[in-house]
Amino acid sequence: MQVLGYIAVQPDWPIDVTNAQNKVEGEHKFWVSAYAPSEPSLHTSVRATADALLVDDARIEASLVSSRQLHLSSPSLSIPRCVYTAPSRTVACTQIARGTGVRAFDVTQPGGLIVAGGDDGALDVYETHGTHRVRLEGHIGDITSCVFFPSGQVVLSGATDMQIKIWSACDGTNPVTLVGHTGAITDLCIIGVGKRVVSAAKDGCVKVWECGTSSCLHTYEVSVDAVNAIWYDESALVAACEDGRVVVIDPAEQVIKAVFGKKGEPPMRSVAYDARNHLVIGGRADGVVCVWDMNNPDGMKLSFRRGNASVSVIRLVSQSTEPRICVGTEDGQLYTAALSDPVTVIEDFVAFDVNPISQIRITPSASRPHIWAAAQDSRVCMF
Repeated sequence: MQVLGYIAVQPDWPIDVTNAQNKVEGEHKFWVSAYAPSEPSLHTSVRATADALLVDDARIEASLVSSRQLHLSSPSLSIPRCVYTAPSRTVACTQIARGTGVRAFDVTQPGGLIVAGGDDGALDVYETHGTHRVRLEGHIGDITSCVFFPSGQVVLSGATDMQIKIWSACDGTNPVTLVGHTGAITDLCIIGVGKRVVSAAKDGCVKVWECGTSSCLHTYEVSVDAVNAIWYDESALVAACEDGRVVVIDPAEQVIKAVFGKKGEPPMRSVAYDARNHLVIGGRADGVVCVWDMNNPDGMKLSFRRGNASVSVIRLVSQSTEPRICVGTEDGQLYTAALSDPVTVIEDFVAFDVNPISQIRITPSASRPHIWAAAQDSRVCMF
């Protein structure tokens, strides 16, 4: 297993840089911390001047790329240079209590509306420039998952009340409620244009539903423990289980075709599937990201860890010959990595301090994909 060192930086560092460039009176400093395998953690400060970044400890190197990006590295600790990026847009979800934060959100493609939910049983739809559009009220438990249908006008949501609801994002009506799980809903996926959807829950089941008839078409009893996350592709339905396994289901044949990991290993908290490269990617509660090859199910292709915090979310950024993923953790790390051997971190996204990353979404753009993320501080940020 590859263990990666990394550097953390104060989330609001751009404020100090901007104030220094504008020659605002006073000292403009922000903290940085370096964490290297088998080495004591290193904590120091960076002072921003009008034209440079000066680090108090010479073991960390820093340079400014732009008002929203900087480079950090530590050659002496074998931490390679990485770009650290601040958000280009922030949507304040003011209807969600700051104490609970955003537990689930989604954004339309390519990014015109946001739906977000917290611990009060309600969801809110916002325009991405921040205007609140409508409130979706009806759940009686914490919101755990939400996703837009491809039309961008309909929302699917799940909560700890064991219910799945379909909403109008225009007027907030709730024409359909799907009931059948006996545990809290943990994750949701939409199949194709949205005639069918998939749900996972703490009852250990994954269910396929037909929206038009509000009926359950198939139930997969995947685990005696919770199913924490799912990923749907036309060739595979993949489930991350609390018992330490990742279960791969053939949706056409409706049978389990592969199982990775073992019962009793650390819980699998997140999952992704790269159909082009036939890779199953699981994120564990002990901070390890595991990658398996569907063409070689007998052994793990690679694994890596970047700290010990639980891997709460994994999303595919690209499915090229060198696939890239975006990883979010329970201690607020958010980064992209290339699944090469060795694994290489491409970019760090800085906004959330140590708040757990609750969700990540990827939307296309002309230059590169936009990465949207939320944590428990009532904001959705775009990078």
